[in-house]
Amino acid sequence: MQPTTVRNCVRCQQPLGDALFCQYCGTFVLDPEGTVVMASRGERILAWLVNIVLLFLTLFIGWIIWWFIVAPKGQNPGKAIVGLRVIRTDGGAVGTGMMFVRGLVGWAAGIVPFGNIVDGAWLLWDKDAQTLHDKVVGTVVVKAKGSEKIIEAGGLGAPPAGVTPPPAYAPPVSFPASSPSGASPQARGADEVFCRNCGRAVKADAQFCPNCGASIAG
Repeated sequence: MQPTTVRNCVRCQQPLGDALFCQYCGTFVLDPEGTVVMASRGERILAWLVNIVLLFLTLFIGWIIWWFIVAPKGQNPGKAIVGLRVIRTDGGAVGTGMMFVRGLVGWAAGIVPFGNIVDGAWLLWDKDAQTLHDKVVGTVVVKAKGSEKIIEAGGLGAPPAGVTPPPAYAPPVSFPASSPSGASPQARGADEVFCRNCGRAVKADAQFCPNCGASIAG
């Protein structure tokens, strides 16, 4: 999320930075009503602990059945009890499929030595309280109360004036399409620069490459 102009939070009126949440009150920047609020780091850890306890108490089978009941609402059993919900970084709803992919990516982090520890601990210092698997799949965790409208409508709709949703996740490596035989390389205009990721010309004042989604400033 990159504010195109300086804006104030709709809830506390404090100036917004480049995070997805107001750093003063936790309001989700893309929510024009200001009811969607970031889940605290303590709540995230508590939900994780509740999940561990439930896995053993329900002998895994009960947890899995419960997961399928709450996953369409962007939750797992631990998050449902604590009152949290997973949504997309662009304000869209997360359903069963994305919850499965998110969990799978988090599980895959354990393949790397200490991967699960680094993945989970990342939320402790991340400005949007995202784990690494949140960043990979493009999700954030918010309080369930106030975010019900996202599940009901499938998303937040148009963002507030002056704010644009973050681009979709793009792999760090992309392969340029082969040029037709005899075609000359793409020329750069006076007001253009070349994207470091895909090599195509983009406007000099662009924040993200429209071809591959990479940050122009990065």
